[in-house]
Amino acid sequence: AAYRHLHTHHKDFDRNMPAIPDPVLIGDVLTGSLLEYETGVVLALSTPPPTTSPEHILRPTGSLTVRCALAYLYRPEFIVPGLFASEYGAILVGREAWDYALQHSNLHPRADIIGLRSDGVQDQVMLRELDFGQPVAVFAYESPEARIPLARLTAFWHGDTLPDLPDLIQAHLPRLDTLPAD
Repeated sequence: AAYRHLHTHHKDFDRNMPAIPDPVLIGDVLTGSLLEYETGVVLALSTPPPTTSPEHILRPTGSLTVRCALAYLYRPEFIVPGLFASEYGAILVGREAWDYALQHSNLHPRADIIGLRSDGVQDQVMLRELDFGQPVAVFAYESPEARIPLARLTAFWHGDTLPDLPDLIQAHLPRLDTLPAD
């Protein structure tokens, strides 16, 4: 009833409020394959050597979307941030949201992150509910629209020439000089 009263007496209220933008999930589209070993899943950024056994090929060479995610404090999932909303009303999306959350998490523990959980569900969580002491997780998705990751990556491999890699992948995914032995 209180909202109805406010709404009827202040017709311009909704028009004067800035629109909240949609979350923008950061992700890099790359060409590569996913190779699965006992040690984890490797993103191969060039054609795997012919000695790679077929049982190690989780996904053949093609387009993949790679996203970074943050660990929850008391849950097994991760969240790919898409929107940062401070307790004071500042809103950032995409890469700005990612960078600000990582650099200023201790200044805004009550700020919200809206993003995509690693199980494909959209979620909203306070920064204080995320574990910034854990390494950033890197996931491979079939496409930019995909909600469920194909795999959590443990490293990348590139063959003879290193392609230009996005900075987040270089920062959060170790490079292998050689592929694990079959």
